[in-house]
Amino acid sequence: MKKTVLFFIALILCVSFPLVSFAEGSEKGPAGVLTIAGVDEDTLNKVLEDLHIFDNLPYSGYKYFDNLNSMIMALQSGMISMINTDEFTAGYLISRSDAFAALPIEERDEVYYNFAMVLMEDNQALCDRISAAIDDLKSDGTMDSLRKQYIDDCIAGTEPEAVVPVVFEGADTLKVALTGDKPPMDYFSLAGTPAGFNTALMSEVAKRLEMNIQFISIDSGARAISLSSGESDVVFWSQLGEFDNWEKSNSEDLPEHTIPTHPYLRGKEAFVVMADSELAAQK
Repeated sequence: MKKTVLFFIALILCVSFPLVSFAEGSEKGPAGVLTIAGVDEDTLNKVLEDLHIFDNLPYSGYKYFDNLNSMIMALQSGMISMINTDEFTAGYLISRSDAFAALPIEERDEVYYNFAMVLMEDNQALCDRISAAIDDLKSDGTMDSLRKQYIDDCIAGTEPEAVVPVVFEGADTLKVALTGDKPPMDYFSLAGTPAGFNTALMSEVAKRLEMNIQFISIDSGARAISLSSGESDVVFWSQLGEFDNWEKSNSEDLPEHTIPTHPYLRGKEAFVVMADSELAAQK
């Protein structure tokens, strides 16, 4: 029996699009979509329209949520028929609870989430240094090693120990905001300690930059404010699309006056449904 997921705080994701077809007579409730901190719903809808996501899709629409916790409750109550997220969070949810299942999807072109970090635009020099560290981590195999330990093995059932950042005496401190509910990438342990792939990645980046690191717990809706106020230097972000660098992406869903680092990870779009629903059984 899988361990039931007991709680989630606020998951921050880029706007996500459920590109899925339904069999006749199957459930067609709205899909749960998480809003973006600092971006209004009209902007999200415009992005959907510009990408023609609604064209020829037999669903009943989207319902926006501020956090994953409320979206999970909506799925369990039947308010929505599915949750749209990335393959990592979907895998974690499904591996921890028999109540959830992956939505079977007909063959189609793969859609990917691209993950990066976001800083204020006046912090370009630091952004460039972080991007260079990300590139180095990819080239020397460290990124793959971190992914295996903190994502793949975690989804398989292990709970990796929270990383302890290296301390550099007298060095500058990099303040990194965490929402804490994007397992296995970003969450807090039962002891309240920051854990997950993103924390391990940032600790490795800070070590290579010879900077100290401070993880700051924030609500999902406060992410943009956390950056603009100086409370944090870095937040985590994701966008859907086919591109190698975020400069080629649609950046309407980034807060104003912010810039992304080079992307550090890519994962397929995924859908979570209730295991006892008609959608879970369709082929």
